[in-house]
Amino acid sequence: MSKNRLEAFSDGVFAILITIMVLELKTPETADWTEIIKPAFFATLSAYVLSFLFIASFSISHHTIITPVKSINQKLLWTNNLLLLAVSLLPLVTAWHGRFPNAVAPSVCYLLIYVLSVLGLYLLGQVALSHVATNQQQFCQQTNKIRLHLVVFGLLALLLTFFIPQISSLAIFAILIYWLTNSWQRKKTK
Repeated sequence: MSKNRLEAFSDGVFAILITIMVLELKTPETADWTEIIKPAFFATLSAYVLSFLFIASFSISHHTIITPVKSINQKLLWTNNLLLLAVSLLPLVTAWHGRFPNAVAPSVCYLLIYVLSVLGLYLLGQVALSHVATNQQQFCQQTNKIRLHLVVFGLLALLLTFFIPQISSLAIFAILIYWLTNSWQRKKTK
C-alpha cells in the first residue's frame, strides 16, 4: 500500500466518524431558545464538540506522523489500523457520555477511548520512526514523548473519573488545549 492510500483511508475514516457523530445529534423538541440551554441538549452538544475537536486533532497528528514517512510496511499498516479501531469507537462513547455526562461508566469509557487513541498515535509514531529520515527523527521523537506524557496524564485522570465522572471531559479538554498550544509552539521552533 502506498503512503497516499494510507493517508486517504485514514482521512476517510476520520470524516465518516465526524459524520456519524453529527447524525447522532437530535434536534430540539420545540422552537424555543430555551431548548438549546437545557442540560440534556447542552451535554450532548458539548460531548459532540469535544469529540469533533478530538478527531480533528487526531487527523492533524496522524498527518504529522505520516508526512515524513518514506515507506510503508505491514507493521505500520496494522499499527495505523489499531489507532483507527480506538478512534472508531468514539461515536458510541460520545453518544453515551452525552446522554449520561454525570455517570461513571460512560465517563470512564469516554476518557478510556481517548487515552487508547492517544496511545495509538504514540505507537504509530514509534513505528513510523524507522521510516523517517534521520534529520527528522529527533523532532518526531520529542513529539512522541509528549504523547506518552499525555497517555500517563489520561490514565491518572481515568482513575479519578471513577470517583468524579466530570473529570473525563475536563481531562480531555485539558489534553486537547495542551496538545494544540504545544504543537503550534513546536511548529514555530522547528
